[in-house]
Amino acid sequence: MSPETSPPAPDMAALLKRDSRVFVVLHKDPLRERIDVRASRVLGWEADVVFLAQTDPPVERLSSGADVEVAVLVSAGEAELRPVGYVARLLDVREDYALDDMVLEALAVSAPRPGDFFETSLRMHYRVPVEEDMGVSIMLGDFESPELLDFSAGGARARVVATEQGFPGLAVGQSLPFRLLFFGSGYADGDGVVRSVTRAPDGQSATIGIFFTNMEIRDIRYLERMVARVVSACRQREGDAGYE
Repeated sequence: MSPETSPPAPDMAALLKRDSRVFVVLHKDPLRERIDVRASRVLGWEADVVFLAQTDPPVERLSSGADVEVAVLVSAGEAELRPVGYVARLLDVREDYALDDMVLEALAVSAPRPGDFFETSLRMHYRVPVEEDMGVSIMLGDFESPELLDFSAGGARARVVATEQGFPGLAVGQSLPFRLLFFGSGYADGDGVVRSVTRAPDGQSATIGIFFTNMEIRDIRYLERMVARVVSACRQREGDAGYE
C-alpha cells in the first residue's frame, strides 16, 4: 500500500478517538480491482497501540504481523466525505480486551505518527450504469423502492424518495443494510456506508452514494462475477452498436 496524495496533516487524536468509526483495509489489488474493506470502531489508544473492534467477518490471528490500512472519513464539503488513512502493523488479535464492564475481541494495530495519514480510496471498481433491461435492483435500509443508478463491486449510487418525515437519519457516514439483487440469479448483501448525499431541489428525493462493507467472502466473489458479467455484456453491446 502506498500513499495516493498527501493532504494537510489531520488531528490524529480527533480522528481516532474512542468510538470513532474506522475501516480496516486488509488487501488491495489494483491489477484485479479488488479490495477487502471491513468496518470497525476505535476502542482505545494506549501509548503507540490503537485497539479496534473485531470486524465482521473477523480478522484472524494468523494475519498478525501483516500491514493493513486504517482509514477514516473526513469532511470534504457540505455533504461529502473523503477517506484518509495510514499504514499500520497488525500487532495482535486479542480476545480479552477490557472495555468498561465488558471483555471484547480487539485488533491491536500500531498507532500513527505525525505525517503518516494520506488520502486513500475505499473502492477501485468499474461502475456500471443501470439500464431498464439489466435485471438489477437494490434494497437499501428502510427506503421504499430505491432506484439503482449505477453500481460496482465496491459500491453504488441510488435515488431514494422522501417519506412524510423527509429523510430521517440519512447522513454521510451512516451505515445502511443493502441487498443487490440480480433477477434470476441471486443477490449479494452487507452494509453500505453513505459517502455522499445530494438532495433534489424540491426536497422529494435524494441521490446517495455508498460503498460496500461487512460482506461475506462468498458475497464478494459473487458480486465480482456478476459485475464482470454485466460489464462484458455492456461492452459487447457497445461493440455491436458500432457496426449498425
